[in-house]
Amino acid sequence: MFTLTGMGRGEDTMLTRKFIKSYGFGYLLLAPAVLYLVAFQFYPLFETVRLSLFDYSLISNRAMSFIGLDHYTYFLTEDDRFWKIMRNSLVWVIGSTVFQFAVAIPAALILNAKIRSRGLWRGLMMVPWVSPVVIIGIVWKWIYDGHNGIANHYLSEWGIIRESIVWLGDDFWVWPALLLTSVWKGFPYIALMLLSGLTGISKEMMEAAEVDGATGWQRLVRIVLPLLKPIMYVTGMVSIVSSWTKFEMIWALTNGGPGFETSILPTYVYTNAFVYYDLGRGSAIATLSMLFVLVLVAIYAGLFGRDNE
Repeated sequence: MFTLTGMGRGEDTMLTRKFIKSYGFGYLLLAPAVLYLVAFQFYPLFETVRLSLFDYSLISNRAMSFIGLDHYTYFLTEDDRFWKIMRNSLVWVIGSTVFQFAVAIPAALILNAKIRSRGLWRGLMMVPWVSPVVIIGIVWKWIYDGHNGIANHYLSEWGIIRESIVWLGDDFWVWPALLLTSVWKGFPYIALMLLSGLTGISKEMMEAAEVDGATGWQRLVRIVLPLLKPIMYVTGMVSIVSSWTKFEMIWALTNGGPGFETSILPTYVYTNAFVYYDLGRGSAIATLSMLFVLVLVAIYAGLFGRDNE
């Protein structure tokens, strides 16, 4: 019995050594990425959810105390701003994604055609995407300036407007201005992804369709776009998530104003957590924001993901 037990332990030791010898180096290479995810992704997520269950303000004399789901109840049933900000978030995400695709598809088709200096134009197209978001926000804030901005200057020169528009201070014009900036920043990434898909479409297939009498529009609708569906699906999902979390652009342009007119959930998180220093409420909004974007992605996957499995 003792001998059998000893042999079993020896075999276990040999198997362990063999496993380490075969896979240990691979796991060692994965260790930094795993540590990064644990330290900077999973732990902050856990801590955010935990803090949302506490009354915790940095400028209050109250001690940190457990209150359960009170923050969630307050925002979902009592806070007058929350649902307006939720609507703003949906307008921001859906509007940005739809209009970015509306610009990116023609841009990709043009840059896939045989035009002069095509490589140069492709490189210039990527300038907005690779530029820092905060710098883009500051530049566009100058463009939209109600007194000295070049937007008002050229629109007046062309006779389109008679009086200057305070783009970022007017309740009607502020959202078109924000969406225009978001489209300018985000469409190059989508165009690049679509362009990569266009280069993979068989030229023989397009030539055969042309020989059969298909017009340019018919080739686009019946051949090109269906073949681009998988790329458009994945790119759309990335655009939704990135637009939802694009806090810096709105904050640089409007600080969520006028009032809370352009606040979205990430800016509301920042306002509560780092302006009012209420970490409990800020964490609760961040958790709700995460849940809402998961629901939005699930709806998107249900609507458009069936044909792209």
